[in-house]
Amino acid sequence: MKSTYLFENAEKKEIAGLGMAIVTVIESKGVTPRRSSRMIVYSDGTFFGTVGGGESERSAVKDALSLIREGRSEIRNYDVHHGGMMSVMIDVVSREKKVYIFGSGHVATAMKEVFTFLKFDIHMVDAVWGVGEKSFKSEDADENTALIFTDHNNRNLFFSEAEKSRAFYIGSLSSRSKSAGYLDERTYMPAGLDIASDTPEEVAISIAAEVMAALNRKRGCSMKEERRRFIIVRGAGDLATAVIIRLKRAGYNVLALECATPSVIRRTVSLAEAVYDGETTVEGEKAILIDSAEKAFAAFDDGMIPVLIDEDASSIRLLKPTVVVDAIIAKKNLGTHIGDAPLTIALGPGFTAPSDVDVVIETKRGHDLARIIREGSAYPNTGIPGEIEGISKDRVIHSPSDGIIENKRAIGDIVKKDDVIAYVGECAVRAKISGMLRGLIRDGYSCKKGLKIADIDPRGERADYLTISDKARNISGSVLEVVDQFFSSSIY
Repeated sequence: MKSTYLFENAEKKEIAGLGMAIVTVIESKGVTPRRSSRMIVYSDGTFFGTVGGGESERSAVKDALSLIREGRSEIRNYDVHHGGMMSVMIDVVSREKKVYIFGSGHVATAMKEVFTFLKFDIHMVDAVWGVGEKSFKSEDADENTALIFTDHNNRNLFFSEAEKSRAFYIGSLSSRSKSAGYLDERTYMPAGLDIASDTPEEVAISIAAEVMAALNRKRGCSMKEERRRFIIVRGAGDLATAVIIRLKRAGYNVLALECATPSVIRRTVSLAEAVYDGETTVEGEKAILIDSAEKAFAAFDDGMIPVLIDEDASSIRLLKPTVVVDAIIAKKNLGTHIGDAPLTIALGPGFTAPSDVDVVIETKRGHDLARIIREGSAYPNTGIPGEIEGISKDRVIHSPSDGIIENKRAIGDIVKKDDVIAYVGECAVRAKISGMLRGLIRDGYSCKKGLKIADIDPRGERADYLTISDKARNISGSVLEVVDQFFSSSIY
């Protein structure tokens, strides 16, 4: 079949507002269709072309319909008769989009025009004036449907059904005072992005833009603002990880910089592990290792945290972030400068504000933990860890010699005093106290004598090695406070 036939058919269906996916055989083994076989699957369940028929084609159609609803593309593999195998690329080129507009006034009419241009399947509903469709049920809306109310009469009639539906967006023209009590994250009251809209056409455009942002799971801010909310964090150990995740969840794009061989011990809560494994996840947030600074923004688009090996932080000069946070916790300044970004923040000792950086955050446990310092320095490094249940320096274990570490226990294990937890070369590393092994440097790491290699929590079973610590959460909260304050008051 000629490709021209395929795409002529696709064009006709696209005009009708249907979502679609191109399914192409990219690899085959055994008795399977030829590699060039392809078809187009439409959101209404119809398809044009073939990838060989049979059960594998039916599975491909089913998967394509699911991916059209989700708005993403994937490669899928299928077993075919006589032991064959077929790999197909399911490329979603347009997703099904449907909108119900409740009302028939000037704004509703303008929205119909805008959503027609955006190729939505449009349903006009006005049970009050008898225009368009007269009814709406919750089952009429799926996860690709937007519901927009332009008057209070139809809202009173159908809003309860809207809330029961699977619609991804429920918007309403209303005052801010009337939005109280609507806590559903899908509900936008008043609807629309703030563009100081006044005319029906302007209102329609602001609402349509908000609908598209919600459909694509994006915040409705300008590209300039999105680029401005870019932060580089130096370090990806446990404290840095808490900062990175807190900032990401607050809507900031965060790139983490690390060295080629991170020596983190609280590895289960450190995004630095992505350096070794290519990716890692902490508290549901996924980080991936990238090989160039330019790939950071693609990772942001995919909802992931990029980690880049860049010990000298040369990417700061290349990418020009709005904020730089030094979270290396080296107890000294390894090169961060107040001129690196409009806002610079450092964690712990080794920095003075406002000469080295704009703000220093206290990291020492105690009354002043997470204190925001705009003039002065954090407490100097004493070399003595903070106390947990009255135990301080014996919590932390340092390498007894130079050599390669061979771990005998794992993070999360309960150990007793004098238990062997590892060997560095020929030297046994023993627990100084009983408790939970909360941190342990990576097996096979090349250690120098005196390097911190393990951490034992005397709380034992009550300790938690899989989630961010209370200390780290406090510090990350102060960083977020400083960053939010900067963005809310700055016109940079």
